[in-house]
Amino acid sequence: MRKVLTFLICIMITSAAFAERFIDTIHSVSKDQEDQERLVYLTNGRIFFFNSQYFSPDDFMTGDRVEVEVDKNNRLLSVKSLPKTFAKEEGFDAFDNISEDATILPDYSEASRIFNGMNRNYYNRTECTDRAHVWSYEEWKKHKLISRKVFMFFTSTYIRKYNYKWWFHVSPYALVKENEIVTEYVMDRRFINTPLTMKAWSDVFIQSKKSCPVSTYAHYRANNYGPEHCFHVKSHMYNRLPLHVENEENTGQSRSQFNSSEVNYSYRAFSRRF
Repeated sequence: MRKVLTFLICIMITSAAFAERFIDTIHSVSKDQEDQERLVYLTNGRIFFFNSQYFSPDDFMTGDRVEVEVDKNNRLLSVKSLPKTFAKEEGFDAFDNISEDATILPDYSEASRIFNGMNRNYYNRTECTDRAHVWSYEEWKKHKLISRKVFMFFTSTYIRKYNYKWWFHVSPYALVKENEIVTEYVMDRRFINTPLTMKAWSDVFIQSKKSCPVSTYAHYRANNYGPEHCFHVKSHMYNRLPLHVENEENTGQSRSQFNSSEVNYSYRAFSRRF
């Protein structure tokens, strides 16, 4: 009996040592079979698994702000509801003559020059949404570069196969003219050392090296449980979150300016952790 108790205590201590705690807002919950572990999608891109025997899907409602604790395998240990926070509503920045057409850089060397000058003074655990938004905003301010963004959505199939912790990643990308052909180069200053093509960039994250079909957010959601491992959804530089991409698809109304409250939020998150 003493050995059993000692073993259980060791397991508890080990779990606590590897536990990770974080706060975010719930985006959605997976619609898997009841006998499967369910996935909770957070707005910052993080996901975690929970067992329906111990937690109810009703514990995770869209828009709820929660503090969660997960083990080293990204399985939920505890969850606590928190009061919602409401960002101060500010208008769109009054920038004149912002074109909706992305800038086409004259060559790869110009893309590399801009890439090497991108802001790297970010907090180590910043979210990709905030890095991408600050980079897009700053390069427009510095170089009048109208870049675009690519959201890479990891499917439930991929997340389960590789026990992946994220359901999306986002980065700016630029259009570059090469031998009269315009090529898309991702400018992800956190994870790559030089501008890369979409496929080369996604290979950094996709262990299977499967290609990510270019699609819409709605198509990704409809095929989240299919054979694909990822999808690329392209957007303009003003969208910060998948929610913004989804809203544009649903309403047909597209942004043409930065929202100052979103830019300010991303700057605060860029330089420190909340």
